[in-house]
Amino acid sequence: MRHDNFIHPDRFTAIRSRGFLPHWIVNEAVYFVTFSLKDALPAHVIRELFEERQRLQRGVTDSTRRAHLDRALQLRADSELDAGRGSCVLAQHANLVADALKHFDGTRYDLHAWCVMPNHVHAMFYVERGEDVAAILHSWKSYTAHRIGLGPIWQREYFDRIVRGDREFETTRGYVRANPEKARLVDWPWVG
Repeated sequence: MRHDNFIHPDRFTAIRSRGFLPHWIVNEAVYFVTFSLKDALPAHVIRELFEERQRLQRGVTDSTRRAHLDRALQLRADSELDAGRGSCVLAQHANLVADALKHFDGTRYDLHAWCVMPNHVHAMFYVERGEDVAAILHSWKSYTAHRIGLGPIWQREYFDRIVRGDREFETTRGYVRANPEKARLVDWPWVG
């Protein structure tokens, strides 16, 4: 599995947004993504996080500083997710979601770490030039929602971050693998 290709200016192609979070489109990069169930975070928490992000980044032009702010807000959002709010239907369907994550490992992406929590999912993976992260997320979410059979279960938006170096790679991979323990899930098997 590859992880030696981190973000370089010649690999950056665009930034897209659905109105909430920016998503960098980068060729040949390692991505860390978090996606969650629709009911995993109360609307007021989502609103607070969005408003805090806007407030903190107002006037900040340095991309490194903006990335640090985004990372801090992601850690706060993850803490909220780890509280185990909502239906937590993934606890009953974690094997299905894990299988979906691993299905195209080695073909569309190289999966470095993953964790299926009761109400959210973390994945860290490398994508080759031409692979579309949004399409990968769509396939995971669409397939699992259809198989679970409860209608639209996923939040439309997801958090993604480009892993920017060896140290961040190891820190992020460790974070993903330790998430069940951090959330006090004893002997949680849905991590790899």
